Amino acid sequence: MKKQDLWPIIIIVALFILYPMIDRKFVAKMFPARTRPVAEQQAGDGTPETAAETTVAETPDEGAKDAELVAPAVDETAEAAAEAPQLAAEASSGAEAAKPEQAVELANEVAKYVLTTKGAGVKTAIMISRDEADAAKWRYPLSAAEPDQPVTFDFAGRASGAISGLPGAGASNGEYELVASDGASATFERHHGGLVVRRRITLGDGYQLAFEDELRNESDSPVALKDWGVQLGWMPNLEGEADARMPALGIDTLLGGTVKFWSGKFEKWFPAKEAGDVQTTNVPLDGARADWLAVKNKYFAQLLHPSEEGVGVAVRALARRGEPIPTRTLLIFPSTAHPFGAVAGEMRYDDMLLGAGETAQFRSDLYIGPKLYQTLAANGYHEEDILQLGFWRIIGIWILKLMVWLRDTIWPYNYGLSIILLTVLIRIIFWPLNHKSMASTQRMQEIQPQLAAVREKFKNDPQRQQAAMMQLYKENHINPMGGCLPMLIQIPVFFALFVVLRGAIELRFSSFLWIHDLSTPENLFREQLGFGVNILPIVMGLTMWWQQRMTPTSDPSQQKMMLMMPILFTVLFYSFPSGLSLYWTTNQLLMIVQQTWMKRHKPAAPAAAAAAPAASATPPHRRQK
Repeated sequence: MKKQDLWPIIIIVALFILYPMIDRKFVAKMFPARTRPVAEQQAGDGTPETAAETTVAETPDEGAKDAELVAPAVDETAEAAAEAPQLAAEASSGAEAAKPEQAVELANEVAKYVLTTKGAGVKTAIMISRDEADAAKWRYPLSAAEPDQPVTFDFAGRASGAISGLPGAGASNGEYELVASDGASATFERHHGGLVVRRRITLGDGYQLAFEDELRNESDSPVALKDWGVQLGWMPNLEGEADARMPALGIDTLLGGTVKFWSGKFEKWFPAKEAGDVQTTNVPLDGARADWLAVKNKYFAQLLHPSEEGVGVAVRALARRGEPIPTRTLLIFPSTAHPFGAVAGEMRYDDMLLGAGETAQFRSDLYIGPKLYQTLAANGYHEEDILQLGFWRIIGIWILKLMVWLRDTIWPYNYGLSIILLTVLIRIIFWPLNHKSMASTQRMQEIQPQLAAVREKFKNDPQRQQAAMMQLYKENHINPMGGCLPMLIQIPVFFALFVVLRGAIELRFSSFLWIHDLSTPENLFREQLGFGVNILPIVMGLTMWWQQRMTPTSDPSQQKMMLMMPILFTVLFYSFPSGLSLYWTTNQLLMIVQQTWMKRHKPAAPAAAAAAPAASATPPHRRQK
């Protein structure tokens, strides 16, 4: 193999390493999510955003943090609202007197939500779904160390879904009274200075809560609502799921049919790195209006979707730094990472003037649950795009669906087996391409002596050398790129599988043989050795070396490449999810099987290649003389 033939492999490896950054910065902008029509009355009335500003709150008390961390938004209230008389109760500008907290539970077969009268939002969310294969196990255990506990999110101090910015509400977003509850829904009321807020929260069959809000002005004076909206609670990393190399936490918005992922801006928006630092910023919407807002960690999300399109005139992002963790730069040099410990968000609505005796009604849906593609897709409005399947999302979706189907259909109902069967299926689909690739590679090896003779004969005449080599390829029915093209064609499948296995909640804590969690590296003997040992990447490197040994070559540059590639891929895969290493190892073993079969059924070499006539090494114009 000549040096220029190595470029496709180098490009493949480079694309693989740089793929997350390329997808985030370029591909997502070139290929936005499918669009949907925006209501005509909303066109052109977006509120301009100011430049993002960062504020750090250092108050140790969580309730005080929530009260102080939100910077005032730009005041663009209509003149009528600005001139409206202030309510007598607002003149004191003090928060309501604290009342004893009441809580009520809404539960179904998959989740339990504890609602609180402090803000009339969700205080606690518990994922109580049971494993379909074993009803004694939680489908989403809290951690590997606590498999008997379901995943639980504590939003105390910052209730998810609570209305923020109401007059006199204070840090708790208002003291409500529980006026009705029937197990499937709960109704809350709040009275303050003539403004009555009535909120009904209903739980359906899944992870979605419906909020029906009624704001009624029972006073004789208009009420101005400024810088108000709905907040989402703190979404933390779950234990063992913080990743120093790429953000596991994120904030997403839907803007006019296109989903924007803002996690890539976190380091710029939130520069303070002290553990516990809370920072906030206005998300630069550039005059657009948000249709929904999501905050998420690796596997779970809160997603607020108002029933009316484009009501989110502004969005605020909040972040809190976690504890620093030791890491390594380039897998070698010790360093320290400062990951984010939790994120939160707020969607701000248009300033509104509520006249005396007037009533305003709002409806919104709040999803608090796992990032399941099928569930989110059923909700519509591009909610499934928070999975960030990237440029190859179409292929990734089908791979994910097939993997889940194989697991649910074939005993012993294990995702490790599902990945192996998926690899076999992909290998069968690409069998003809791989067959041609291997055959081309074998024929290329057979004519290496003739190629060497051509290079030596025309070493001082590159043009004639190239013509002679092309003639030799033609006579032996060899495509010089035949070995690389099948690999290039399979790149979309590999990238899609990489993205799916990296973030699929289905693989979370899914064990297989000695692997405890297919969504993470194996990390064997970490407690005993102080570092994790990953066997699969080493086995994968050995299978690559074995497969390449089955195709010997006399080309020195190719020999170097054959030695380098297994080492490079072993290092590259060492910190990847073990499910991906399982896929690639299985793929390599199947490649060895296919290559062994081809060698045993190898047809006799053509006479032209065996004889290696001198005419084959001579350009056509030389033979005519």
